[in-house]
Amino acid sequence: GSLNEDWLAVSVPFNFYTTSDMLQSILEKPLEKKAGRNYGPPGSKKIIYFIDDMNMPEVDQYYTCQPHTLLRQHLDYKHWYDRQKLTLKEIHNCQYVSAMNPTAGSFTIDTRLQRHFAVFAVSFPGIEALETIYVGILSQHLAEGFPQTVQKYTSSLVRGALELHRRITVSFLPTAIKFHYIFNLRDLSNIFQAILFAKPDAIKTHHDLIRLYLHESERVYCDKLVDRTDIDMFTKLQREVAKKSFDEIDEDNAFKKPNLYCHFALGVGDPKYMPIDNWTHLQKLLNDALDAYNELNAQMNLVLFEDAMTHICRINRILEAPRGNALLIGVGGSGKQSLARLAASISSLEVFQITLRKGYNINDLKTDLG
Repeated sequence: GSLNEDWLAVSVPFNFYTTSDMLQSILEKPLEKKAGRNYGPPGSKKIIYFIDDMNMPEVDQYYTCQPHTLLRQHLDYKHWYDRQKLTLKEIHNCQYVSAMNPTAGSFTIDTRLQRHFAVFAVSFPGIEALETIYVGILSQHLAEGFPQTVQKYTSSLVRGALELHRRITVSFLPTAIKFHYIFNLRDLSNIFQAILFAKPDAIKTHHDLIRLYLHESERVYCDKLVDRTDIDMFTKLQREVAKKSFDEIDEDNAFKKPNLYCHFALGVGDPKYMPIDNWTHLQKLLNDALDAYNELNAQMNLVLFEDAMTHICRINRILEAPRGNALLIGVGGSGKQSLARLAASISSLEVFQITLRKGYNINDLKTDLG
């Protein structure tokens, strides 16, 4: 849903480096000057600021959080000051909705600020609630032209996905070295988001649906894992859950390698999320894409062995996803940049490289991004 036309909504994400100055400039951006020293949203509209991660900004040596102080001043007195002219600005028709994660950031919100909010806890959804959510999402997609045998498998797939997610979260815990081993609902949603890429011609039987799910769970969970022991443990967990959760599973077919899905399986320029189940076909597609890239750009001499081809599919999958951002981790000279350039070329994306230097700051970044 969306707000009616009398309301505006502005998202204001906080982080450790958010200052009161930065916050004030964000809050003032959608406002316009009214009569005298009064400011407010355009016309007769009202505005809702959604402040995310409210407890993330730094607490200074006086145990004060500057952005919180600015919010409290506005909520207490309905004004703040112009930072250049030092004149009063009366701010009207504004409300705040805030959210915070109690497991990160500072753990104290000034009581003089907190008193302005009605506080309630949003607990993690239970298994039944999660099943209802994801069955609803998946069944709605599968109702669009997919075979009945596939549609009937929705509940089994969701239950299996929830069970694997539960076992992943208790088996792979973050450590000082593996600090990125954090698995939450966002990962589960990413799996189902990728399944929604597939059209009926990619999923003709429930076996196809199982293979697609196994691929997506491998991308979301396994691609984060950093050593062979963890990868082997994931494979073992995935097999156990699949055999337990999926009726009539054909193990030889379900776990046959390669199990890859990509948006260029039918050729570059014809984006359809389809399976690739043999290396020869994938190598031909990528060699053609590499030749096309080399005709327009500086020559790249890539040896497309199996791991390199898999990495290209992984990167391309992320780039094709909404808000898809990838962090490639590897030693220098391992081919991260070349593979990323080829994957971007397949998606018809332009690559712009930011060159870091001593003294590079936020303004330089804004200039580069502009």
